[in-house]
Amino acid sequence: MKLFSKYLLILLFSSRLIAQVNEEEIYTQRLATLKSPLGFSYHPEVQMYINQYLENPEKTKTLIKFGKEYFPAIEKALRAKGLPADLKFLALAVSELNPLAENANGASGQWMMMYTVSKMYKLKVNSFIDERKDPTKSAAAAAAHFRDLYSIYKQWPLAIAAYGCSPTMLNKCIRMAQNSLYFWDVYPYIPESARGLYPKVIATAYILNFYKEHGIKTPVPETIAERDSVLVNKWLSFQQIAATIDVPVEQLRKLNPIFKKDIIPYNLDGYWLFLPKTKGIQFDLLKDSVYSPLPKLQDFAPVRIQKADSTIVKNPNDTIVRGKSPENEVPNHKKAKVYYIIKKGDNLGAIADWFDATTDDVKKWNSIKGNNVAAGRRIQLFVDKNKTGYYNTINKMSASQKQKVRNKD
Repeated sequence: MKLFSKYLLILLFSSRLIAQVNEEEIYTQRLATLKSPLGFSYHPEVQMYINQYLENPEKTKTLIKFGKEYFPAIEKALRAKGLPADLKFLALAVSELNPLAENANGASGQWMMMYTVSKMYKLKVNSFIDERKDPTKSAAAAAAHFRDLYSIYKQWPLAIAAYGCSPTMLNKCIRMAQNSLYFWDVYPYIPESARGLYPKVIATAYILNFYKEHGIKTPVPETIAERDSVLVNKWLSFQQIAATIDVPVEQLRKLNPIFKKDIIPYNLDGYWLFLPKTKGIQFDLLKDSVYSPLPKLQDFAPVRIQKADSTIVKNPNDTIVRGKSPENEVPNHKKAKVYYIIKKGDNLGAIADWFDATTDDVKKWNSIKGNNVAAGRRIQLFVDKNKTGYYNTINKMSASQKQKVRNKD
């Protein structure tokens, strides 16, 4: 009986070993048929990532669908730089092609690009804008970066590894691997956070080419909705747009992933805003309404009424204040003070226009009696609290830039 049990265990182990060998052979043969410039070949680490895809077929089906939606534009950006189209699998491997993806290290976008890399390729990243989340611009920047990495290492496995951990770190890893340039020799020394990038790219390429052989059905393709674009050259929030032309904020976020705070900031050249088809026409027709600030609770407070005897009545229940004229009051709590140094050639009318005020306002705020102002004088102006950053930049603008601001208004 014991002999039989031992024989059964040996037989079971042998059958599993044979199945594993057959599975490895299948993966090896299938990857060889891809003939990729990226050098796709079988390795146990690759199989580990393939198994992760196979263990979650529904998620894998979703990724396949995302690939059909985003890959054409990515391939176009790669071809423009003369690069292999198979680099598109890296974007799917690192972010699942989610333009809004972010990680704890500060990388973001479909390519999970680091801030330092984005600045090298002139992508705008600040408090309001993150162009790493723009699928078109980030693909162009990633393609330029991969071209530069390939020019250093002359092979794609190491170029992809350098993308994951930086060329400086990879060079250290190569030295630790006795200066070997074979990826799997260098592999053990690559930081853990970037070590699996190249194997995962191979696994992603495998699963998107052979998912049917594993019983994963072709996902139903979604019709990509057409969209309109409009140029926005003033401060504007998604809430204002949603309230005026009836487009949900969530949809605006999906169409415009580069705006980090649901706000389109001011820019001399403006920003392109993407809207659902036909909403662009509606935006143009209702432009004045779209740019109007949404009403706030304090906007519905009782209005001040000027009496003939210079008495201001705020509210029947308020204390009556006599002898005080509204024109002498300090601007209300919704305003903030900024300063402007008068330049040669400036005039009160232009200054008032730049700061969205009237000439009388500027005179009143600075006790100016005539119409002439001396260059070099610092004057104070009261502006919308939410736009102080923009108004402060006017001090640094050239005469031609300020003229553009006036013309656009």
